[in-house]
Amino acid sequence: MEKSFILFFMVFIGQFANAQLNISAEYRPRFELRDGYGSLKTDNSDPAYFVTQRTRLNLNHQYNSITSRLSVQDYRIWGDSKLKSDDPGVSVYEAWFKMDLNSHWSITAGRQSFDIDNKRFIAKTNWNQVATSHDGVNIDYLNNNFVAKIFTAFNQAKTSNFGTDYTSQISNYKFLNVIWLEKRIGDVALANLTITDGYQKEGTTNTDYYRITTGAIFKINKQFNNLQLRGFYQAGKNKTGQDVNAYYANADFEQKIGTNFMSVLGFEFMSGNDLSDTLNMDDNAFDILYGAGHAFNGMMDYFGTPKTTGNAGLINAYLKAITSIKKWDLSLTYHYFALANKYVYMEENQKKFLANEIDIVSNLKVNDIINLELGYGVIFAGKTLEYIKGGNSNGIQQFFYTMIIVKPVFFKN
Repeated sequence: MEKSFILFFMVFIGQFANAQLNISAEYRPRFELRDGYGSLKTDNSDPAYFVTQRTRLNLNHQYNSITSRLSVQDYRIWGDSKLKSDDPGVSVYEAWFKMDLNSHWSITAGRQSFDIDNKRFIAKTNWNQVATSHDGVNIDYLNNNFVAKIFTAFNQAKTSNFGTDYTSQISNYKFLNVIWLEKRIGDVALANLTITDGYQKEGTTNTDYYRITTGAIFKINKQFNNLQLRGFYQAGKNKTGQDVNAYYANADFEQKIGTNFMSVLGFEFMSGNDLSDTLNMDDNAFDILYGAGHAFNGMMDYFGTPKTTGNAGLINAYLKAITSIKKWDLSLTYHYFALANKYVYMEENQKKFLANEIDIVSNLKVNDIINLELGYGVIFAGKTLEYIKGGNSNGIQQFFYTMIIVKPVFFKN
């Protein structure tokens, strides 16, 4: 009996020794002062200020060819829970396992978050305190300089014996399929991203609308400068069943000067509807799908979905300067925003200029687990933006935030 127990104990310890376990957390309170953030002020508007917090507990485990992750999070606004109350707020952010089938293939299943390419169409959207994750299966292939990723998700709100009715979650996608292919040849990378998403037609239980977004990415990465070009086309049907015919173009040039300074010059074009053409029945407004907006269209978050530009599309020209000194980073970004197509207000075509925006972000790495971030954004709006969003375009629209990020590691084996 004693020998059996000792043998069992030795096997157990051996198994544990071969496994890797990491338990960590993230505390991220953020103070925000909004005075024209996301929408224009009116003459009677008062600034808003509050604190939000994201708290996460992460468990990462690896044993032989199996890797797994469980991440639970709580999001709250300071004060939104009554004193001495029991308000549940914990949710599962990630819960997945990954199996390495061999040296090239792996499969991941469960609730997962991920970034693809430059995060424009698929991203974790980390600025959002809740962030984005998907329930599905992901297949990865890696062989030398070739990478392939296939992600598939099919959503239902409940179990059922008949049908696939998703009415209770009609605003969410019912089907999502993502294919990423990338080939690297020296300093050059060529890639294709294809995203197909499907939405259930409102008022029905078995009619779905499908939309496809596909495009090519070209990158040249040198020691001191990088060039990235993207072109995408969007077709199929949108959520309301309208035919989609839209396109997207992007160019980024990054120049490094020494080891402490970098500049980025970029241009982004999202097609939109010609609102003076009342005979056009197609939807020409390009949708960025499930990607990041805050990182691309300014910290003031005025532009993202087609609705934010009156479905007339968006031109975003930007210049960014970044400097790094030891543990401190500072970035300064300028955006020029304009409509891509015609916008009509009071039966007249309006100017395409929307706004100028300036963003400043400072990030200090205090130590290995603490980061301090401060940001200030200001936008100078034109009359057309006032017509689209309401409010008053006169004066300064501004936004300030300060955020501390603490990521302790409780246990690591």
